[in-house]
Amino acid sequence: MAASPMPQLPPPPPVPCTECRRIKDAFHAATREGNRTAAQGWIVTMGRHQRWMH
Repeated sequence: MAASPMPQLPPPPPVPCTECRRIKDAFHAATREGNRTAAQGWIVTMGRHQRWMH
């Protein structure tokens, strides 16, 4: 009887993007300060970053 192949492990999680982390931190800081205009700007920035870099 042939040996069954070993199950494949899932790929490791990707390395966190430093630019994503910077944008998220700035968004959270603006949210904590109650600055909705800045928070909305960071949302747009993250969308552009995701579209162009990932």
